[in-house]
Amino acid sequence: MPVTTRPYTREMVMIHRVFRREAAQLRRFVSTTGTGDVARARRLGQWTREYIGGLHHHHATEDALIWPLLHERVTLHQELVDRMEMQHHALDATLAEVTARLGAWEETAGETERDLLADSVADHQRVLLEHLHDEEELVMPLVEEHLEPDEWEKVGKAGLENLPKDKVFLALGAILEEATDEERAFFLAKVPAPGRVLWKLFGQRQYRRQMAALRGGTR
Repeated sequence: MPVTTRPYTREMVMIHRVFRREAAQLRRFVSTTGTGDVARARRLGQWTREYIGGLHHHHATEDALIWPLLHERVTLHQELVDRMEMQHHALDATLAEVTARLGAWEETAGETERDLLADSVADHQRVLLEHLHDEEELVMPLVEEHLEPDEWEKVGKAGLENLPKDKVFLALGAILEEATDEERAFFLAKVPAPGRVLWKLFGQRQYRRQMAALRGGTR
């Protein structure tokens, strides 16, 4: 998807790209894990919980800082804001189902448990893609029109500052992984200077090691 020139939407598209990629990878990795490969199942289980935590964090920020403002200011398109909130609830339900099936698969890496989990991940991915499309195409133009720059900055700061400290490089690496040079410069400019230095010195290598261990040379 080409990145729009609108600054709010540009940032959101970069973050949504992460969730699209990670959901697709999760579905593929679970589906192709060999029966009985408990070590792989447990590694993917840990990564799945990281993904779920990241998506919950992202949506909690929107629930707290974006939708209330739009409810106050957007009188003609309330149904769109309502749709976003309902889709968040639907996504929560799919993630609860993934979580419910994850533990049994981690224990045995059994074929039946794997297939049930893969079905739950596929259902989650379907709901996620619909939501991300609707948010970008229908709601982000309203955000651009009705949120002030300082209000949007609060959204970005909350997204970064409320992350656990040991997850910051993981999140930053995921966002920058498929970024263009322009997108990379745009996003890194939002990171405080000490953070950019730490990312260059340590964070990039840490992220690459984590992804190599997870993907095993596949994407």
